[in-house]
Amino acid sequence: MSLSPAEGRHEPLEMQSVFDQAWAAYHGRHDVMTFGGETMMVHRAGAGHPLVCIHGWAMGGLSFAAQLALIDQGFEIIAPDLPGFGDSAASKVVPTIETMAQLMRELITDLDLSEVTLVGWSMGASVAWHVAATSPARLKAVVSIDMSPRVAPENGWAFPLSSGMTRETIDLAIQAMRTDWKGYCDLFLDRILADPNDPIRTALAALAGQADPEAASQAWLSLMQFDARADLTQVKLPALAIHGGRSVLYPQTVGHEIARLMPNCRAIVLDHIGHAPHIEAPDPFNAHLLTLAKRGPPAPTICQHITAQ
Repeated sequence: MSLSPAEGRHEPLEMQSVFDQAWAAYHGRHDVMTFGGETMMVHRAGAGHPLVCIHGWAMGGLSFAAQLALIDQGFEIIAPDLPGFGDSAASKVVPTIETMAQLMRELITDLDLSEVTLVGWSMGASVAWHVAATSPARLKAVVSIDMSPRVAPENGWAFPLSSGMTRETIDLAIQAMRTDWKGYCDLFLDRILADPNDPIRTALAALAGQADPEAASQAWLSLMQFDARADLTQVKLPALAIHGGRSVLYPQTVGHEIARLMPNCRAIVLDHIGHAPHIEAPDPFNAHLLTLAKRGPPAPTICQHITAQ
């Protein structure tokens, strides 16, 4: 691992997003680190129990700003930008769920982290599940945020991103990403939050605007091809599957299926919340995460509904 001071994170205050401002308030560090030959921006703040946060597709590590409040509970927040997203340059290696998982393994090992609570949002959940299934030794718990283990449709599978998705529609989506990234992101961002007029959309749009369209399209294709169901059966760690009751990307009942496949998982639905529970309802989200990380989960239940205040 090598480390150098980050550049480009010192925008004038009026140019900073609410995410930037939150990280600055918690004295966040933004370090360019190299793991296994890949260079990534790694956002870090606090000290203590390591909480490694893997962002969703088209997003970046800064999107975990609302989890910085856990620093006061003895956590260190570590949120990398995967290659091609946020402030990390695109990799020469095609980004797949497997290659991103390998980067997370190297990050955890090179930083000599242990008892890690691994959190993954959307695409990041697929990465987190794969790490937890194949390299659990340094992990304590795993949390997935509003994700299905199988995004593409297949006969008998009730939880795809879209039941009408075909190879042709996937190809058309990838073409749109490559030719009109901003336009594609505008459509995508409209589906993230339960309230599309939420001002946090501006911060999410700024993150999406930093992504490399080619890297994003390759990661998207990998996500369409990936099937995490076998991984889930191998995860023995305490786990949470947290979903938004108003998510339009995945049915909230996918949490039941995740809890069924993972032997020590509890599914939680935050009512009135969209695809980003950790952003839209940070207080109940952080409370569940704190309980899991500090004491482990209560006896697994199929699903618990929580009305977010």
